[in-house]
Amino acid sequence: MVTVTILWTPEAVEATLAAQGIVLAPGRAERLARAHQALLEASAADPLRAALAFDADPTGFLPAMQKCR
Repeated sequence: MVTVTILWTPEAVEATLAAQGIVLAPGRAERLARAHQALLEASAADPLRAALAFDADPTGFLPAMQKCR
């Protein structure tokens, strides 16, 4: 399994949303970047996430969802 560190910066948030035609108010990109980064860090530390098959194999999504029922 390959792990990639993703860092959300205000510039990355602005560029991503601008590509979709969304303009943010001043200061909003910084708040969104902090929120996204906090979610990424929280999910990286989740021990249950490592057990989900669809992280390793895209075709494993449906079987993983059936296990959750």
